[in-house]
Amino acid sequence: MENRRNFIKKSAMLCAALSLSLPAQARAVQRELKTRNPKSALVLCYSQSGFTSRYGRLMACILKDRGLTVDLADMRSFDKRRLADYDLILIGSPVFYYDIPSNVSDWLAAMPKITGTPVAAFVSFGGPEGNQHNALCHILHLLAEKEGVPVSMGAFRSIPAYPTPDWDSANQRSGEHLPNEATYNQVRNFTRQVLERVKQGQPVSYASEIALREMARMLPLVWLNKKAISLHTVDAAQCINCRTCVKKCPVAAIHPEKQFVDRDKCLACFGCLNNCPADAVVMEYRGKRLYGFPEYLRRKKLNILEPTEFQTCSL
Repeated sequence: MENRRNFIKKSAMLCAALSLSLPAQARAVQRELKTRNPKSALVLCYSQSGFTSRYGRLMACILKDRGLTVDLADMRSFDKRRLADYDLILIGSPVFYYDIPSNVSDWLAAMPKITGTPVAAFVSFGGPEGNQHNALCHILHLLAEKEGVPVSMGAFRSIPAYPTPDWDSANQRSGEHLPNEATYNQVRNFTRQVLERVKQGQPVSYASEIALREMARMLPLVWLNKKAISLHTVDAAQCINCRTCVKKCPVAAIHPEKQFVDRDKCLACFGCLNNCPADAVVMEYRGKRLYGFPEYLRRKKLNILEPTEFQTCSL
């Protein structure tokens, strides 16, 4: 029986074989920065397994150490009207289904204008073939449409958090040591680069890559995965009523008190499964029971390394 990742890859190859490649579009924003000496910064994240917000928190600590007033916020609860209050905005998202999640792109598309504000994009990803470069370009394009000025983009790998029945693929094993100190050094360098480019008034040009994985975005990947999920509910006996799944669901699709998931709303993001501390979210994929990220870490006895800055930095 094929696992989901192989199924999606094969579907992507078929789609690419039947599709015409489009040329990459280089983009450069010719707009003056509203400041080259930012005093305030916003690090805004959408995070499901915690890696994007971890990288965002490290960025916020570095910016604060450089003398900026910094807010670190979750995209799901942040008031868009406050965006104009900041001199610098960094947006972070995981890469999922070869792109940023649809709730992230919808949120960015609904932003008010942030004319002249320097902006940077960063993503977390669990494997080398996640299409992370084009996901970054997607974020920057949406921010540029709101008249922000792109100054940098960065992608940082972590342990894959895409649930499978055994969590034991070669890609999974190759990422079990991540993030490590080298990853955090990449985040530190990225943050310093953002500040330097703002200081120098240097917008960044960006261009999407033409790649097979980009063609996968043409497929109805969420729909395909949802069709293969044969069971998605909550085990009342296991549930501890913490409502973590409710907080993590970006579309309010899960109702643990009713042991119900609205399958029409669901984005198949696995946030409920991957964040439940009690393994109470029940999900079967083609008849095989999946378990979430916390349970995977427990079974493998894995501990995620935290940056040293977290010992002294408060936000």
